Amino acid sequence: MKKKIILIVGASGVGKDSLLKESKKYFEKEVNFVRRCITRKADKNEDNYYLDDLDFDLLKQTDFFVSTWKAHDNFYGISKNEIKNTSNIISISRAKISDFEEKYDEVYTINITLSKEELKNRLIKRARESIEDIEKRLNRNYEKITAKNLIEFDNSKEFIVSSNEFKNLLEEIIKK
Repeated sequence: MKKKIILIVGASGVGKDSLLKESKKYFEKEVNFVRRCITRKADKNEDNYYLDDLDFDLLKQTDFFVSTWKAHDNFYGISKNEIKNTSNIISISRAKISDFEEKYDEVYTINITLSKEELKNRLIKRARESIEDIEKRLNRNYEKITAKNLIEFDNSKEFIVSSNEFKNLLEEIIKK
């Protein structure tokens, strides 16, 4: 089997990690849920490798990562060793889609979206940022996503409905 890459992108707080955590229950045996390296300790919905800044930088210098980026004062990276000969699901920065499209033949990008009002409510509930920082985030202008196989996914429904729709979307991509 060849490597299939399914990228999950979207603004912080739209529910990427929650959808992935729920989907893992259905696909854990047939799909590789790629763990990210992050210079921030994981929260309850994440399953990441924690690295301090120095270790992250050393690995980056040795060409350990497929892709790296910085967001919200933390460094993120995807290890080359994490990509397997199967369907790989990876949560990444929207700005790094091309890193994967340049290296792999079969790449699908799912952009998770949410209304600004609902996103604000979720960010406040998550309590990682001040209200001022949340307002700044909500008022940012994001560039249009450029991807070869872009799929938009609205995550504004009740979680049980959204998670089932997301699972069905993943299943459709995996079976292609």
